[in-house]
Amino acid sequence: MAHDYDVIVAGGGPAGSSTANFLRQRGRSVLVLERERFPRFHIGESLLPLCNDVWRELGVFERMDGRYQHKPGAHFVHEESGAEFIYHFDSAIRPGNPYAFQVKRAEFDLMLLERAIELGADVRQETRVEDVEFDADGVTVRASGGLQARAKVFVDATGRDALMAGRRALKEPDELVTTNCAVHTMYAGVQREAGPDGGNIVLGLFDGGWWWLIPFADGDTSCGMVFEKSFTKIRRGAEPAELMDGALPSLPHLRARLGGARRILPVGAQGNWSYRARRFYDDRLLLVGDAAAFVDPLFSTGVLFAVQGARFAAEHLERALADGDFRAERFAGYQEQCAQGMDIFKSLVHEFYGKKLRELLLGSARHPTICAVITSMLAGDVYKPSLWHASVRRGFSHLVDAGGVPGVRSSRQAKPREIVS
Repeated sequence: MAHDYDVIVAGGGPAGSSTANFLRQRGRSVLVLERERFPRFHIGESLLPLCNDVWRELGVFERMDGRYQHKPGAHFVHEESGAEFIYHFDSAIRPGNPYAFQVKRAEFDLMLLERAIELGADVRQETRVEDVEFDADGVTVRASGGLQARAKVFVDATGRDALMAGRRALKEPDELVTTNCAVHTMYAGVQREAGPDGGNIVLGLFDGGWWWLIPFADGDTSCGMVFEKSFTKIRRGAEPAELMDGALPSLPHLRARLGGARRILPVGAQGNWSYRARRFYDDRLLLVGDAAAFVDPLFSTGVLFAVQGARFAAEHLERALADGDFRAERFAGYQEQCAQGMDIFKSLVHEFYGKKLRELLLGSARHPTICAVITSMLAGDVYKPSLWHASVRRGFSHLVDAGGVPGVRSSRQAKPREIVS
């Protein structure tokens, strides 16, 4: 049976559009089916510096550099004690990416999708995948509007909807992560620091969860709160705005920043964080980005995992298309590549909710090598092999007790800004 395309991609977000981009760079024919019409609202607006290499490969770095807010670091605040600490990305162990970007996802995701179109991808918006049928010779996809197309391989990049992982019962929740609800909105007039640090993401830690502030170049600011199960259990049934407004009185640092600000979006909600599919692949199938796994959003890793996964997926798909072999076992290396970065951040998230990392995030000035490691991880440096990766997997308490990280010399130690309140 003839194939209409080499690859059909379900989902036009960063994972899907980047997969299409990389495949078009290799001359492969790609159909992208996106259920919504872009631009559309999405959270996950704070990017990581190690994405910059991918933006260059995708051909969008220059337009991003001139359009979006630069993010030189991450500013942590502890509400109960008032302690504050800033990690600057130019102090990371591996230099070369001193800032990331803060982006409104509606326009950013549209830009990535339009880049895939520029390169020749066939993109159909407002087209929902309804059925995917695999056989020995290919994949048949049926979608809304009566569309039917056939390809050699199918990529699921449907985000947290996780089309194929849901249909095949592959999703496994991370039971060690205790968050289960996030509320979010947008403000105008939020107070910012003067100078480059005004572009930092600000993360506030409090008993029961954490909050974020993400500044944009147009003056707006994304604001959200992530609540642990213990916090939301006693507020069961509350509306998103009630959860946010009910938490604010106990968050003096956030209240101070929001003083005089005006809420410009209704408060929305997201839930059920952290899961992973048992397998990211099968015969003629790859899961990319959130369709494969989602790690708690604390460290802004969603887009990093999406575009790195797209890069890995395109490499494996190109080899499969070149030799005509689409058996599941040949894609096992794809999952290993993706999981390498996910596992490091997963261990970081577990330690944070176990309270150990909260103390270390705000007190790492006493441990310069640990500070350099945290800075590098916050920058997203989790894919290129490094000696400190193995040490991190053993836990941050181990690193403190050991007095440092193997392979990190004092000449590379970070010197982040410490704020004494």
